[in-house]
This record gives sequence, structure tokens and C-alpha cells, in this order.
Amino acid sequence: MITFSNDHFFDFEKQARPIKSIALIHKNMKPGGVEMLVVRMVKWLSARGYNVTLFLFSSGGPLLRQLETVKGVTIIVDEDTTNPSVNMWLVSKMLRTRFEDKFDLVYSFGPKSFLLSYLLPASKRLSGVYHPESYKQERTEKVIKTLKLIDPKFHTRLLFMNPSIQKMTEKAIGEPLNNSIFPMPLDFCSNGETHGNFESRRIVSIGRLAHFRTYNYYMIDIMEELIQLDPKFTYHIYGSGQDEDGLRKKIANSPARDHIVMHGDFATIGDKKRALQDTFCFVGMGVPLIEAAGCGIPGITAKINDPFGLTEGFLHQLPPYESGDSFSADSELFSVQTQIEKLLSSETEYRKMSKRDRIKAHEFESDHVMENFIKEAEIKKFSFRLH
Repeated sequence: MITFSNDHFFDFEKQARPIKSIALIHKNMKPGGVEMLVVRMVKWLSARGYNVTLFLFSSGGPLLRQLETVKGVTIIVDEDTTNPSVNMWLVSKMLRTRFEDKFDLVYSFGPKSFLLSYLLPASKRLSGVYHPESYKQERTEKVIKTLKLIDPKFHTRLLFMNPSIQKMTEKAIGEPLNNSIFPMPLDFCSNGETHGNFESRRIVSIGRLAHFRTYNYYMIDIMEELIQLDPKFTYHIYGSGQDEDGLRKKIANSPARDHIVMHGDFATIGDKKRALQDTFCFVGMGVPLIEAAGCGIPGITAKINDPFGLTEGFLHQLPPYESGDSFSADSELFSVQTQIEKLLSSETEYRKMSKRDRIKAHEFESDHVMENFIKEAEIKKFSFRLH
């Protein structure tokens, strides 16, 4: 690929040597979306013969148990119960690697881990951005200043979970970013396995109960309308968080309270898959929305901080690699309730939405995403000025 920039550079890409050794840097392995990404990446890389070293700079966490028996993986973590912001024991370990062979790739998952990554010798250095405010100045001002000091071109080494996060990061950093998109690599039901069921009246939402995830609240109001259409409708909420007490109170005061169940967190990954079985539709955002769609369940995309029950529509109606975490101000919005009723209109319509969402979900399929990630990491970029 050859691209032209306003600075009168020609940018070229050529194949570098194949990647064999990879270092990953993150804070800890407490339950969370990025932490599950670390688990998926480590397992995928290990299964394909890559040598992986995982550095955790702020203690371990329960998800670490999923990686302790994975072959070809070295985990470096000091289980410091004081949970320091930066573990100096680990920093000294990282510094010692400077006298050893370079890692072919060092990949980090946030601004602070990106800064720490410069302690490791690397043939190539990349960092993922998974939150729209990761590089917002007031959150990480000191880290960004230090990154600029160490590497004025640090922003060229960023990969983004989706285009919306890329756009918001570009605004925060103040530099044009034409970097690659690296979406969450996910695994779904097999092609012959479908959890969506037109005859079911089971609606599911999965996610942390946080203030910006307002769909749990307005779905209670929507359920009051849906049970008038069909008293078999039920709404199942999976997750926990700071808004749990307020949500329970709203449910208790609702005429639909006998049709709404709060299940709490999943004990195992298998519990999550079982929760999606025999489901009419899914309402939510992010990874759980994609996973549900990948299992043949029509996914209605929720909008953050929205008290009115509005949506851009089903997952397949979103722009590439978007999953509802961010919305454009120019988006056409619909009522979530109307979309649910649209699915009720006919089994043909239901199957059409299910098929389209499933196709869209496979943008995030693990093999597809990770193979593109390795290709991006193996490409060596260089440029020269025309004059």
C-alpha cells in the first residue's frame, strides 16, 4: 500500500520478519472487557506457537487462573496486595530484559501500560485504545506528556477498537490518526448452533450495571407495554454494579416486576452461553451484543446515557466495527420498543434480522481479527520526503 500525506511523504509498507515473541502489558486480570481480550489473545497466540510474555503492573486477579496452564506463556506479576499504581518490582524485571533479545512485538492496552512498554526492547511497539476517553487530557495528561517526550510519534503506534474511539482519540491528542482498527476478537456459537427463537418471549441484557447503561431502566417501562401484547414476555438482566440497588427498586415498583429477573454475574463462561439460549432478542451494547448476534439472536443496540429508549437499530445497521458504545450525532434513531415489535411482526422478518446480525457479528470473529492483527504487526512502515 502506498499513501500520500500533506507533508509530502511517500509511506511504504514492506514485510518484516515473522513475529515469534510477543510481550503483552496490562494492569491486572480482574474481571472486565479488556481483561477478557487479554485472555483471548494469549490463548489464540499460544495455540499457534507464539511465545507470549504477559506483564501485569498492578497485581494479578481472578482471570489469571485461565492463563496459568496455557503452554508457551510466561506470566510476570508481583501479587502485591497494596495494589500500587506502578509495581516497582515489575519495572525492575522489565528493565532487566533490555540486556536480552528484543521482543518481536510489544503490545499494551492503555496509556499507562503503553508508557511502561518503552522499558522493554522491541522490534515493533503497538498499543490498543478501548475507551473513548483513554487519551482525554485531564485523565492522562502526565502520561501523554511523557509519551510525547520519549516518542514524539507515539500516536502512530495506536490501534483502535472502533472508528468512533479513533475519532475521539484524535480530538484528544490533537493529531490526525489514520491508524488501523483492531476490534475485539470474539468467539461465537458454531454455524449450526442458533440460540435465537421467534417463539420465545425471553429478552436478555448483559453488562455491568453502570449509570451510562440506561437500557436496564427504560426496558422496565417497555416491559410494562410488552406484557400487554403478550403476557409471556420476560426480561433477564445479567450483571452487577453500582446501580444495582436503584434498579431493584424500580423493578419492585413496576407492574411488570413478576416478568423481570436480575440474575447477577456469571460464575463461568458456560453460564453466559446458557443465558443466551432460547432468547427472542438482546438489548444492549458492546461485546455481549456482538456475542448474542453471533449466536443468531437479533441484537438491538442501546445508546449510552439515553433515558428515552432510542436506538440506531439492529447490530447490522451500525457502521463497520461499531457495537453501540458510541453514537454519531447525525444517526437516525428509532424506538427500542418499536424494534422489538418489528421482530414480532413475522417469523420471516425475525429470521432476516437474525441472519444479518450474525453476518455483521463475524467482523469480530477471533481468527479473522487476530490474523489481521498479526499482519499489521509484521508490516514494516517507512517513508521518505519528496523534497
